[in-house]
Amino acid sequence: MQKLKLKATEIIEHAEPNLSLIGLFGVLGYPVYYLIWTYLYPQPYESLGFRIFCAFLSIPWLVYRELPKRLKELFPIYFFLSLFIVMPYFFSFMMLKNEWSLVWAMSFMAGTFLLTLIIFDWVIILTMTGTGFMAAYATVFFLDGRVSFAYFVPEYIPIFLFSISGGIIANHKRQLAHQSRISLMRSLSGSIAHEMRNPLSAITNAMSTVQAIIPGKPGSGEEKGKFDLSYSGLINIHEVIDESLSTIKRGNKIIDSLLATLQDGIMDINNFKKLSARNTIQTAISTYGYSDINDRKLVIENSSETFDFLGDKDLFIYVLFNLIKNALHYKNKPDFRIEITTKRDSPNNCIRVRDNGPGIPPGKRDVIFDRFYTYGKSGGNGLGLSFCRRVVESFGGSIICNSEEGHWTEFVISLPAYASKPAKDLKKEILQQKKILIVDDQISNRLLLAKYASEWDCPSDQAENGTQALEMLSKTRYDLIFMDFEMPALDGDHTVARLRSSQNIEPSLAPHYMQVPVIGITALPPSEALPRATRCGMNEVISKPIKKQDIKRLFERHFFSETSSISVDQDTILKGSRILLVDDNATSRKFMSMVLQHYGCMTDQAENGQIALKHLEKQDYDLILMDMEMPVMNGLETAVAIRKGDCFRRFRNFRTIPIIALTGNTDKESIEQVKKAGMNQLLGKPVFRDELVATISMWIRNIARTKETDLPAESVPAIEENFREAVEREKVLDHSIIYSLKEIGGDELIISLFEVYKSDSKKIIEEINQAAATGNLRQFDQLMHSLKGSSGSIGANRLFVLSRYLNDFSHRGEWPDTAEWAPVLNSTFSRTIEAMEGILKNLKR
Repeated sequence: MQKLKLKATEIIEHAEPNLSLIGLFGVLGYPVYYLIWTYLYPQPYESLGFRIFCAFLSIPWLVYRELPKRLKELFPIYFFLSLFIVMPYFFSFMMLKNEWSLVWAMSFMAGTFLLTLIIFDWVIILTMTGTGFMAAYATVFFLDGRVSFAYFVPEYIPIFLFSISGGIIANHKRQLAHQSRISLMRSLSGSIAHEMRNPLSAITNAMSTVQAIIPGKPGSGEEKGKFDLSYSGLINIHEVIDESLSTIKRGNKIIDSLLATLQDGIMDINNFKKLSARNTIQTAISTYGYSDINDRKLVIENSSETFDFLGDKDLFIYVLFNLIKNALHYKNKPDFRIEITTKRDSPNNCIRVRDNGPGIPPGKRDVIFDRFYTYGKSGGNGLGLSFCRRVVESFGGSIICNSEEGHWTEFVISLPAYASKPAKDLKKEILQQKKILIVDDQISNRLLLAKYASEWDCPSDQAENGTQALEMLSKTRYDLIFMDFEMPALDGDHTVARLRSSQNIEPSLAPHYMQVPVIGITALPPSEALPRATRCGMNEVISKPIKKQDIKRLFERHFFSETSSISVDQDTILKGSRILLVDDNATSRKFMSMVLQHYGCMTDQAENGQIALKHLEKQDYDLILMDMEMPVMNGLETAVAIRKGDCFRRFRNFRTIPIIALTGNTDKESIEQVKKAGMNQLLGKPVFRDELVATISMWIRNIARTKETDLPAESVPAIEENFREAVEREKVLDHSIIYSLKEIGGDELIISLFEVYKSDSKKIIEEINQAAATGNLRQFDQLMHSLKGSSGSIGANRLFVLSRYLNDFSHRGEWPDTAEWAPVLNSTFSRTIEAMEGILKNLKR
């Protein structure tokens, strides 16, 4: 089957240069010749319906270049079926219906000769011709009850044979010459690639050696915390080396892609990301290797109507490189210029690359995209534009050439909008090649996540605890991991820590798992979950119950964003953030300021808490980094003052702004003091760059989500005053979660999950009441957390909201400050069970 598919693709590629012309001939020729054989030279039999049907079948040939990617994949099958009907079957049928008249005998011979020009394989030609004749013979016999040979003469046979064999031989020789050229290029391609990679490898090694010899970037490795006048110079040297290594990496990718083109390989779509047209064009123009520095002035960019599209940045930059290089061949023409413009349109956006060179004749504008075809210059191999078309079509787009001879040439690249259906289909095709692991001890959470992933065609595996997950991770490569925090056997924190340290991980997988995105899933409040996530190496945290939009957002971030890797991701997250640095040590402030400014942050500095409060009153900040030991007003006193908010008239985010403590004391007592003062996290000195950046990134990334998922502090007094009414305002069940679970496993799954939940939650409620009676706050906290998690995942919305509220108190080491909590909890549980019973009753009917 694979060989047949490759043969079909090869034939389509052979026929493609003339496919539109053949399609046009079919669309117009069949109805036109009806008029000729009916009115000018009347024949015994004609069929307008059959001719219109054949003309209709020819339309996809005419518009082949504009077909969507999915239809192009199916086109080889359609091509053979339609070709069989409109060529051998049609001409055989009409010849037999006209009883072998001379006109139709000649038409049959012309059709057969045309078939030999389209298909070079003599086996397929003879098979299609013979099968078409037999099928036509059977059809005529079925319709008329007989087949007449009234005008048949034996001389037709040698003429037919000569026509078919002559066409096959002539076409076969042309195809052999074409195949010889391809074979030669393929045989040389490996050697050429090897010779190209040798110097690239040497350059890479040399750069890596230089990078190892010179001091590291300030703020990393042994140089962390050291500053001198060479700081900027070191940063620049490292950035130049990093950019050069990135360019070499891009070159290797282009070599691999060109080899794949020569070998008829499939374009790799795994690295397709969301790209900005403007940024990609500007990168291409600025990094192109101009032979003359003045050539850069000839390229004019206008990307005011920018747009996003899905594709590979390196490959698309190469496409632009190729178009720029081809245009610059004519740079000596007076007033020569190249204009690159963008335009948003529906359904496709476009990029136009236009030059005022000599232009291209109409007959050459399609064939210039064929492999090994060159026009207008010597020394080329004819692979550039062919590769460009292949790249653009792999993005779901198209590239065409418009021109006016003697005046201008314009290449128009049409690309699907990022939010369009073709782009979404391409994303699903990419996600089919990914694999995610879902680790959670609650089956309902695992099933929901698996269902949301399957809606994007993304395969997944499941594990119910950390031990089982590590066993699976040690053998299989996963591209994204969802990790619950609280699980039996081995919790999520220790599982991720072991994964990041490569414990018991297959050596070939270890580098991958040091970078793979790990998403924490939890019912814990963000103030507790985020520091835990940072410490163990998770990338971010999402709150239970998990929503469909969470999965879409995570797929976009970690699979389709240019900034999907950990280090680059932090750069994008931090860019534009405003951070307040509070420390009496000027060197420490300078280190943190320079590191954060390098990542695009805006920073202000204060040497003690009193000055920090004045800054907060004047300016809004996203996060505060604060030393614990300072004169005038230390970190603990400042944090308490900020959380109270009494000293502010303008500043309103005093309850929610993240405060990160910096101290040399990381003992248990210091951690408790930090928590009690209202700080969110503690970092031990000396603070290393990676730890600092990772911590700030985590809090900045989750600050918006914290506001959405955590109960705002301002709402607590209202709930306290009207506790029962506030709880009863919440809907008892979240039917969207229940419906999603039903979609996964039907009525049987809902019945099973509800029965388990009823039994388990009843036991938890009893133990909560017992813990309250004995004053065991620690047990109360653990049980309330379990109730919160299970209620959220099953869709018990009111009980989830209530248990989350009560759990917030126990996490702070406090009992709920309303005596109503116990009866409200019990009544809410009873109301939840009643609602579930109603659903179960309907399901069991």
